[in-house]
Amino acid sequence: MTIWLDVTTTRGWSRPALGIVRVEAETARQFLNSGDPGIRFCRFDLDYGSYFEVGREELSFALARLDAGGEHPKPAPAPAPDPPPVPAPPVAAAQADPRRWRRVAGRALAILPRPLQGRALGFARPRMDGLRGMRNALREARRSVGVLWRGMPVQGAPLTVAPAPSLVKPDILFGAGDVYVSLGLDWDQKDLSYLYELKQRLGLKVLLMCYDIIPIRLPHLCVADVAAKFSRYFLDVARCADRIVCISEYSRRDLRKFLEDSGVPVPELGIVRLGCEIAHADGTPPSSAVAEVIGRRFILFVSTIERRKNHETLYRAYTRLVDAGVQDLPLLVFVGMAGWGMNDLMSDLKLDPRIRPYLRILNHVSDGDLARLYEHAYFTAYPSLYEGWGLPVAESLAYGRFCLASDAASIPEVGGDLIEYVDPWNVGRWAERLHWYIAHPEEVRRREEEIRATYRPASWKDTGATIVAAAQALRLEPLVSA
Repeated sequence: MTIWLDVTTTRGWSRPALGIVRVEAETARQFLNSGDPGIRFCRFDLDYGSYFEVGREELSFALARLDAGGEHPKPAPAPAPDPPPVPAPPVAAAQADPRRWRRVAGRALAILPRPLQGRALGFARPRMDGLRGMRNALREARRSVGVLWRGMPVQGAPLTVAPAPSLVKPDILFGAGDVYVSLGLDWDQKDLSYLYELKQRLGLKVLLMCYDIIPIRLPHLCVADVAAKFSRYFLDVARCADRIVCISEYSRRDLRKFLEDSGVPVPELGIVRLGCEIAHADGTPPSSAVAEVIGRRFILFVSTIERRKNHETLYRAYTRLVDAGVQDLPLLVFVGMAGWGMNDLMSDLKLDPRIRPYLRILNHVSDGDLARLYEHAYFTAYPSLYEGWGLPVAESLAYGRFCLASDAASIPEVGGDLIEYVDPWNVGRWAERLHWYIAHPEEVRRREEEIRATYRPASWKDTGATIVAAAQALRLEPLVSA
């Protein structure tokens, strides 16, 4: 019986690996190096509605691309054979290759007169959220049609599988009693109704991941339809999974309560501690933007720029310090790309003359440059409103850097007594504590000495080994006929 690790997210990602992408990618490295001959890799193709094998060379190339910050480090190897060509509807074809549309848009901008290019880009950017919403709506509609075609019941009813010729198609990748492991962006990239069919048909054993249930707990911080989508998703996860691995005790408690309140059976819920090491800066020179930053004193915040991460609190705390006449403020460095619904904040950050001299926003940062930023940071900040874990806090500690962090959700599990916690909504308190640590470098150094002496970081090898062990344990369980 084979263990299959789904690497759909890693294979398709073209930006630096953060958060969930890093978890899947780093775990994939450990699966590659496990020495278990029964481990193989797969991906799910939404357009074909099927799983396909990913070769080890192809996966190694995808991991090298992530190491390079999402860039292609060398010519790609020949891809694994794709399924027989099946004409895809125009919408599906467009979704299958979003890079094509970026290239088309780039060419369209390039032929405009230079004075009009900036205006066209400014017009297009605010409307991308709407276009993404339309794309996601079309994708959901297509999935719904597939669900109805296969006889999927309405939410809350027991999952049943109607006999269908598709279950005996030659493109079913898995064998009876195989173990399927998925850690990625499954709510956007997978079809759990099909996974459940395979589970029923083959006795497939399923290990899935729960990072958090933020869209259910804090729907006002997410895209409008995400809360309902995630509720359905986690109900389907509970029905499909033999075991769900959570990334913190807080996350496990949240998930258990949601499933119990929803009246569905709760599968076994385990916990895995995420690794937090990043490869140290190699011999390549830093990018010009990073080189400019590390030559100065700076406070580092690593996170996608989205409402939940609460960049606005840091911004407003900093402007309070500027208004109060505080001198010699360090740079404030945001590492991450702007996410959904952040147009107003990004505009404020760009136009506010108080923050502009102190703020640097960096994206497409390679692992080497991220390591340099952690190594040179004065200290780090993490004002997030809610986390399933809080990986940048662990990374900061792994680099021996003090962190001023939010006291919300799972973050105290990460930092213990080694960092200071502040209510994420209390802008005045953030301004006060930032100012205090800026004015007391000796206290920052004392905190760093304590961190280096006592913090014991988890490695990605440990994380991968835990997940490999969980998958191997499932493989050993007797096959139960559906």
